[in-house]
Amino acid sequence: MKPTEVLADAERVAADAIQLRRRIHRHPEIGLALPRTQAAVLEALDGLGLETRACQRTTSVIARLTGGRPGPTILLRADMDALPLREATGLPFASEVDGAMHACGHDAHVAMLVGAARVLARRRAELAGSVLFMFQPGEEGYHGARVMLEEGLLDGTSSPTGAFALHVTHREAAGVITTRPGPMLASGAYMNFQMTARAVAAMAIGMKTIALRMAS
Repeated sequence: MKPTEVLADAERVAADAIQLRRRIHRHPEIGLALPRTQAAVLEALDGLGLETRACQRTTSVIARLTGGRPGPTILLRADMDALPLREATGLPFASEVDGAMHACGHDAHVAMLVGAARVLARRRAELAGSVLFMFQPGEEGYHGARVMLEEGLLDGTSSPTGAFALHVTHREAAGVITTRPGPMLASGAYMNFQMTARAVAAMAIGMKTIALRMAS
């Protein structure tokens, strides 16, 4: 596949991706039960010739594209759930669900993955291997990926040799992509500390010492 041709294909599906993103943004759902979002994804994938499965415990969607030539399996993943927030953006496609909002970009992630499925399906004959599309509910603290694995995400398939996902961010300019070698975007973690007054004082003195050394 020539990069310029793939980019042209992506530009052709961009308008549909924007409309899908705005449709999902208007109707955000939280947690593992996202029936309306699941239905929107299934509708968007219809007609692409994918092996598609709608799951029940998570209302997730799993779709497989088999290429025209033998090769590895690659997994592409997008999260689908929203956050328990009230939207006050005033956008014409703002959330119509009180107390729920796509404030973390998962609506965009879904639309991007559907767009990738459309681009790759168009070039199925050139594709070496398979692509497993993973539309995951319950990313925001509900262990949706674990439930999808338990529900058979990888059953009956060759194990993926790689897994990829994108996450939008406001920290970079439009058109900028950041990455790193090895795993990333794996999880968030919390740590609780219980400290005595003496330990806090020692830490403060240590930090002040480091700051003075850096300043000098």
